[in-house]
Amino acid sequence: MAIGGNLDIGSDDFMTLFVTQLQHQNPLEPTDNSEFMSQLAQFSTLEQTQRQTEYLADLDALNTAGLQLEQLSLANSFVGKTITYSDDDGDTTYTGVVDGVKLETDGSVSFLVGGKSVPFANFLEVLNSGSTGNTNDTTEDIEDTEGTEDTEGTEDTEDTEDTETKTD
Repeated sequence: MAIGGNLDIGSDDFMTLFVTQLQHQNPLEPTDNSEFMSQLAQFSTLEQTQRQTEYLADLDALNTAGLQLEQLSLANSFVGKTITYSDDDGDTTYTGVVDGVKLETDGSVSFLVGGKSVPFANFLEVLNSGSTGNTNDTTEDIEDTEGTEDTEGTEDTEDTEDTETKTD
């Protein structure tokens, strides 16, 4: 049992107090059974409320961790790409290449741009898809290459017509 500003009574403490109360009651004026049952019911309700509060706190922690993981994964997909971001006030915008991703001590996710931490919340846009070999290039990049022949990595360019695939 804690003493001071915060009273923390567990079920063992409650049962000890309950038995002590029974042992020391006045035999000529015993406490009503309904009063004892009421005390037990109140304590049981209090215990259930404490368990629910602990469960909700655990659930909140899991949700926070899940959100952090999603943000880290998303932010990681920007490594090597040029982004535009604002300062904390939103007054000034900057441009830079994302060098990495960082999980800050407060739990927030940041981009590393030119050695500087840029909060995920300050991200505004991606300026280009970069040359990271990522297959998630923008539509503009794909349209710019239509009609051009890609002979990189092939020794015999005459066979390129045979490997062309048609999509509907």
